[in-house]
Amino acid sequence: MRLSSIIKICLALSTTCIANNAIAGNWYNYNYSGCGTSTQSTSIECNSPLGENVYNLVDKGVFESTSTTSSDVAIGGVDISISGWADTFGSKDDIVVGANTYKISDWYGYGVTNQDWEYSHNSPDHAIDNMNTVSGNWQDFDFVLFSFSDSVTLQGAGFSWAYSQSDTQVSVAALDNISSLTSGSSTWSSIVGDALTASYNVEKCDTTDEHLKYKSEFAINTSAKYWLVGAYNKVFGDIGGYSNNDAFKLTSIGFSVDGTPTPPTTTAVSEPGTIGLLFASGMLVMWRRKQATNK
Repeated sequence: MRLSSIIKICLALSTTCIANNAIAGNWYNYNYSGCGTSTQSTSIECNSPLGENVYNLVDKGVFESTSTTSSDVAIGGVDISISGWADTFGSKDDIVVGANTYKISDWYGYGVTNQDWEYSHNSPDHAIDNMNTVSGNWQDFDFVLFSFSDSVTLQGAGFSWAYSQSDTQVSVAALDNISSLTSGSSTWSSIVGDALTASYNVEKCDTTDEHLKYKSEFAINTSAKYWLVGAYNKVFGDIGGYSNNDAFKLTSIGFSVDGTPTPPTTTAVSEPGTIGLLFASGMLVMWRRKQATNK
């Protein structure tokens, strides 16, 4: 793990997690007594790291775009941008279009508001959610797209708040390209039809850090430049639980950067010309012996 590339919030969630604030250049020591699933009565110790880099949205800010060109957000040498998306488009409410990423506060991080009459102070519709409290709305699934300048493996996310403390899930997808997402004519099913997707439980953590009350570890063993993270949608992967009560506020993501593969070890072999010459010489000796015998 390269500590120099980790910023203030560390998602490792170990008993003692040391992180580096890349902005101030100071060392911070965060102590976690452990964390457990939201359905557990006692917390358990979590020691698995969520990546070599952590992007703290609250402190580092965001560059809102689907492109990383001109992005001023760089973690571990990778430029990052974000954008909001939701399946809401007038009477065609299953069509995915752009939505607004909304910074709720310096403590709570980011949510998403979409076109279905949502506004920033209407809880929980200013969070990333799959529920609507505004009368007359269809169910919408809010997602955040993370665009990276290089392929990465997304390994986890941190949240400051969750609507349900006993049944919250998050869905994730790795995309090769975003043409279907940005077309303005696709459903979530068609957007992730050929993508690697999964859903995971959001766990409550025993910590005094307001930025990191909840977390989720991902296990999609692939790398991509585009990653969707959003409210539980069974199209991405059905792991049980309700898919209309999920809402959370996103504060950070953890990811690892692809390394350069080690070239395979080669074993020295004889030159083809040498092998051919030895074979021909052997055949000539055998022919001469046969000729001498026949005389």
